Amino acid sequence: MTPYPVSLIIVSQKRREHLLRLLQSLRHQTHSNFEIIVVADILPAEFESSVKFVPYLEANISAARNLGIRNSAAAVIAFCDDDAISDPPWLVRLVSPFVNKSIGTTTGYTRGRNGISRQWGAMRFDMAGCDHPFEIEESLAAVTYKAESDMPVKLIGTNMAIRKSTLLDINGFDESFRFFLDETDVKLRLDRDGWQTAIVGNAQVHHSFAPSETRKANRAPTDLFEIGASKAYFCKSHLQGEVDKALRDFTNEQIIRLTTFVENHELRRRDVTQLMDSLADGMSEGLQRQRKQQDFSANPAEFLRFDVFGQKHVVICAGPRDGNWMKETVADQVKAGKCVSVVQLLPSTRYFQVGFNDGYWLHRCGVWGKSNRNQPPIQFYTFKQRFAAEIRRISALHSVDTVMVNPVRK
Repeated sequence: MTPYPVSLIIVSQKRREHLLRLLQSLRHQTHSNFEIIVVADILPAEFESSVKFVPYLEANISAARNLGIRNSAAAVIAFCDDDAISDPPWLVRLVSPFVNKSIGTTTGYTRGRNGISRQWGAMRFDMAGCDHPFEIEESLAAVTYKAESDMPVKLIGTNMAIRKSTLLDINGFDESFRFFLDETDVKLRLDRDGWQTAIVGNAQVHHSFAPSETRKANRAPTDLFEIGASKAYFCKSHLQGEVDKALRDFTNEQIIRLTTFVENHELRRRDVTQLMDSLADGMSEGLQRQRKQQDFSANPAEFLRFDVFGQKHVVICAGPRDGNWMKETVADQVKAGKCVSVVQLLPSTRYFQVGFNDGYWLHRCGVWGKSNRNQPPIQFYTFKQRFAAEIRRISALHSVDTVMVNPVRK
């Protein structure tokens, strides 16, 4: 049975390499009926005929997403960031709850840059736009929540899907949210229309926080103007009273956050004054912003189906003496269009990391290293036991068809 169509919108600015890596990873999605709309300053040449490209140079994620919506052809729209990598079953799992006609939005879980630690899970938010995490089992296919007017379930912008008709009903994204709280505002307006939300814990992406014009590679901010503007505009739009208090609280939170960067020698003390001035300037402007009406009346282009490889999932197990065999085997399997995961174990206590590059997923760690922050620093495994444990972990995320080991080591 062919999955119903989905339009996947990706917004990108000045991150060609990250965008290329994401598009390469999407060739391995198990969903076989989706289109990709890239709203960006540039498109990697390898994908010129594979995706819809909408040139856009502004630093406004809401306006870019609205352009993507105008060029979409499917009834469900998914969103992912250019500095994220999605697990192969991600899209199938993310959109599966839409068979329930009461569900208007879905969201999944997000892993951090090491591909293991949780970055964002289940959250609600209040009318000041503050997050309130809560726990659900991430292996569950979907948990449904009714619409809420006070503490709605939060959507994660890099891992969410929304019915197109519901987005059009609320006039799309508010372009006064150029960055930050944009999807939070959308979610609040959708809840007011009564749409339910499904949190799909096993629909997962890895998010690396790539540097941008407002953020360094270490996540230290270089400018807080737009964050301040969006916060003030959100509170002005949705908070009944106490706007000044909410903005004071947010200012104090930013001071604490910047102090941590200073203590870690990731910012200089003199940077803090400049950043806090930019925050105050942004808040002043945000209080003056007004909602902009959008026009979605134009007919979209035809559906442009994105070609996926649709090959079986191969796990390659490599020890410290299997380097040459691993490289040759990976190259052969990637060339054949297989979805390849490599488990590379080293004789050390190195922490586990997962990354996607050169067309395959690399799961790399020391055989005695921990996989998540909650484990003891040293794990007592043999190589054989650790390979088996990691194959079980990978299988829970994406079913494994073939396991390959160096025949010399069998």
